[in-house]
Amino acid sequence: MKTLRYSLLASLLLGPVLPGAVAQERPAPPVAPAPAVVDSTVSLLEPAGKDCEWIQLEPASSARRVIAKLAADCQGGATALSRDGKQGAVRFWRGGVSSPVVGRPTFPERFPLPTFRDRLFAVDLTSGGVEELPLPPSGELAEFGFDTGGRLLGLALELSMSAQEGVGAVEIDGSGNQRERRGSGRTLTAHAFVYEGGTWTRLDSKASTEFSGTRVLALRKELGERSSRSLDPRFEPRELDDDEVLDQLYDLTPEQPDGEWTSLRSGRYTLALWGVPFGEELLATGLLRWVQKGRVVPLPGHPYRENDLVSLQSRGPFLLVSLADSGGHPRLYRDKKLVWSSESARAVTFWPK
Repeated sequence: MKTLRYSLLASLLLGPVLPGAVAQERPAPPVAPAPAVVDSTVSLLEPAGKDCEWIQLEPASSARRVIAKLAADCQGGATALSRDGKQGAVRFWRGGVSSPVVGRPTFPERFPLPTFRDRLFAVDLTSGGVEELPLPPSGELAEFGFDTGGRLLGLALELSMSAQEGVGAVEIDGSGNQRERRGSGRTLTAHAFVYEGGTWTRLDSKASTEFSGTRVLALRKELGERSSRSLDPRFEPRELDDDEVLDQLYDLTPEQPDGEWTSLRSGRYTLALWGVPFGEELLATGLLRWVQKGRVVPLPGHPYRENDLVSLQSRGPFLLVSLADSGGHPRLYRDKKLVWSSESARAVTFWPK
């Protein structure tokens, strides 16, 4: 499987942190009261002029609350929420984009501008207050989120000095793992930091590998709700052994990328999905069909193809499909009906109940 990224690993992991990594506060506009969270309520980032708004949306009723306005472009955006629903964090980084499995994606990402820089913001969800935070001092911030005590944790990956030579274009996903191996001998160090008292403090460091990423850190299990986890395309497949269904899928089978038809249960939905290999796991592609009583049914308004990696989320009667990693171009379904879609939203996930 071949995947694409728009930047070198060296620039991702070893790029300089720009000056001005001093916390900056931005006055908060009045925040509307939080509406009741129902099964279809989503969290999303959406462009607003030169800024990016973090929004809580209930598509069925169109109830919409702007949580915060951030002085950044929405490209590469990812979110995290504390368990008590009072704190949030938003990260913008050039690695937080969607990439194709092979060939041309359905929705090509624009190349990040030279002026693009990684940024991290803390958000008070009750007041809408925004504070820009410095990035951790070592490595590239790969994952972030809140622990059970409400502390903001940051997990970073750093190349060893001996591994920096001959680095080519690779991909790091939103869960701190590389999805493609090129060359050999590269080793990583994973760091865990906590942000307290206006600074990052290192809590742990462990040697890691390309595919282990941040998973070697015990503190990773402490991270709460975060879009990078929800938008991960990895899934646990079930064997699709229904000959009647396989016969209907035969003409849809692509010549590439390499993969297989699998069965996936997502909430109330049973899907036939073309998955591509990633180690011992599979990644979900946009080539999927709803299976109902032995019939293969396309989802209405579903634009994704076998070249796209997608995220599948479900809650109650709703199925949310979007591009993996970026969470862009979402489609929200209830049974066979498309109830909401967007071409501008990013980092779309269900809002925690």
